[in-house]
Amino acid sequence: MEESFIQAAGRHLHDAEVLLARHRWDNAVYLAGYVVECTFKVLVEQCIDNKACQKFGHNLTELEGKGTERLRIIYPILDSQLPISRTNGTVLTDYHPQRRYFRSDLWNEKEATDAVERAAEIYNEIIPRLILDGRISSEEL
Repeated sequence: MEESFIQAAGRHLHDAEVLLARHRWDNAVYLAGYVVECTFKVLVEQCIDNKACQKFGHNLTELEGKGTERLRIIYPILDSQLPISRTNGTVLTDYHPQRRYFRSDLWNEKEATDAVERAAEIYNEIIPRLILDGRISSEEL
């Protein structure tokens, strides 16, 4: 099956927002983590390659750290466009993706809201810019 990080990011964002509205905090946080992971993978995939994406697996800290650092070195022009530690202050990197197996009621409304809002910010900062820059087609959404 063909991977599509851009479609997965958009799908997970929509679902996270639906779950948040339905007070399903745990699964909203879980999917928000995948929004960030898939969005960073779109960036790495477009600027480096798909093998680099696979190397990072589900590790958001690595994607946000080493992945974006490589992009800054290879494409210095991107430096001002890359989100810097955007997951800090949220639960997005806490136990991702292992949280899918955790007990219920781990996250509260504020944590879930912050996580979903931050994931949406990251998605909305990166994906439209890649489309406007011609790196990806809006048809891929």
